[in-house]
Amino acid sequence: MRTPYQSAQRLTTVARNVLVTVELEGGIQGYGEAAPATYVTGETQESVVQKVREQARLWIGRDVSDVDASVLGRTAVSEGWPGAGGALEMALADAVARENGRPFFDRDGTHFHKKQCSRATDLSLPILPYDETVRRAAEAAQSGFRSLKLKIGGGDIAADIARVRAVGEAAPGVSLRLDGNQGLTPDAALYLIGELGDLLSRIAFLEQPTRAGDDDAMRFVAERIPVPVFADESVHTAADARRLVDSGICRGLVLKVAKSGIAETEAIATVARDFGVPCLFGCMMETHIAIGAALRMAISFGTEIVPYLDLDGHLLVDDTDRVEGGFSQRGDILTVDPNQPGLDVHLRAVG
Repeated sequence: MRTPYQSAQRLTTVARNVLVTVELEGGIQGYGEAAPATYVTGETQESVVQKVREQARLWIGRDVSDVDASVLGRTAVSEGWPGAGGALEMALADAVARENGRPFFDRDGTHFHKKQCSRATDLSLPILPYDETVRRAAEAAQSGFRSLKLKIGGGDIAADIARVRAVGEAAPGVSLRLDGNQGLTPDAALYLIGELGDLLSRIAFLEQPTRAGDDDAMRFVAERIPVPVFADESVHTAADARRLVDSGICRGLVLKVAKSGIAETEAIATVARDFGVPCLFGCMMETHIAIGAALRMAISFGTEIVPYLDLDGHLLVDDTDRVEGGFSQRGDILTVDPNQPGLDVHLRAVG
């Protein structure tokens, strides 16, 4: 990590990710990445490596058209190894896209030419001391970020409120997104939003305020605050998404390849479209590889389904000596080149 990253669930100083490479006959390679977060999926770097190696033995020597990565992805989610499955889905899709000369996640070869190929992301601010929060918020605004996502729920609600207010003052033109990471009680969530009443017009949503699995707690918050509640750790599958939005438990969904793989993420996005609820496309601590995949998926889904992006993993991890390409960035705008095949990312070093 470029700097330590503190959320309500963990302190991260090293991103323990897994690189997956799929090589086709003829030498074309595709890349995938898993960023396991044990508190979300139960996976570890070691368990992902083990599962990928098990699956690799089933793939070697097969015709690529005989491997249905989407079935594998859904199986991985249902069996509890979504990060490993998502990395395999990603690597195979990248390899096939490169071989066919098409962008990643562009199945008909023209999709990206019909879509906006640039999208704005927010920048996440971890739980930091007050002065450091102010400094980073001001720097982000000066760098062109128009949305900031603040981690809250570390146990000190007064400190959370003070930091949100400080960011609001340090970056007066910036939209605010709050992420509880399951760290708030229902009453604390209501108190926090109540104390930030004068900032409500700038707060886009409150993400996963309460513990995943406690639907009643999230519904209690969602029904009582004027800010939309988005589900993150509570939604891993399309069935989760359907239950949550149909029951009024949340008013938005967070998509992440690291927790749902590619096929199931697409299925969740379809539920969001059918119910007319917005999505945030988020990330874990991923490099340009997985961030580029998520960006292309978000572009493909369109702003009607995914109006919000939280794709800043490449700014949090130091991947500069390992990968290059994938997309470009200016200020808060991420841009892909629709004329480049696959993920358009290249390895500098492996190890």
